[in-house]
Amino acid sequence: MDANEEGVIRRVAGVAYAAGSDTTAISLQNAILAMVVYPETQRKAQAELDVVVGNGRLPDFSDRDSLPYTEAFFREVLRWAPVTPLALVHATSSDDVYNEYFIPAGATVFGNSWAILHDDRTYKEPEKFNPDRFLHADGTLKDNFPISAFGFGRRICPGRHVAGASVWAAIASVLSMFDIGRARDEAGQEIPVDVEYTDGLLSHPLPFKCCISPRSVASIAIIQGSASA
Repeated sequence: MDANEEGVIRRVAGVAYAAGSDTTAISLQNAILAMVVYPETQRKAQAELDVVVGNGRLPDFSDRDSLPYTEAFFREVLRWAPVTPLALVHATSSDDVYNEYFIPAGATVFGNSWAILHDDRTYKEPEKFNPDRFLHADGTLKDNFPISAFGFGRRICPGRHVAGASVWAAIASVLSMFDIGRARDEAGQEIPVDVEYTDGLLSHPLPFKCCISPRSVASIAIIQGSASA
């Protein structure tokens, strides 16, 4: 390997890290927002995690196939609030006609991930956070992963498998260890939470208040042990 090849590898690794850090963090923010606004989904996922994983450790990838509702929760996070609503820019390599529209070669094209993932012909009541849409009536997973959350075609996110695994692990760990709820004001009243997002290439929720507390004494010990490991 010469110096030029080594430089290319370093730059690619740097881009991959930069691209993945923000998107992963935003996905976790979206998950926490969903837990606050739709607490019943949080409780269902926690009940499943308690049965499969217990309260003595963090969930890991060996548990994933045994956690269909947690997987559905993760998929719904990707669908409900896509981090890149317009995916990445594409360009046509040749003239094309789509639905009677002429698209010349070299035209800039965006794939509207948000519109696809909020199409009510595919997702009933798309504005609602509902992990059950990814499950059959018997609780098994459907084969409908929201892949368009990662883009399209040859420019689909090359790190989607690593990113997806990281987001799943983070969501499963938070659900297992913490209770996420609405914050309260000085009078003890719940503070309303609005589901609002920024505009831009990356869309993240506007700041919101919430209450995060460990689920048990065992959770505290596991969290402290993980932090010091």
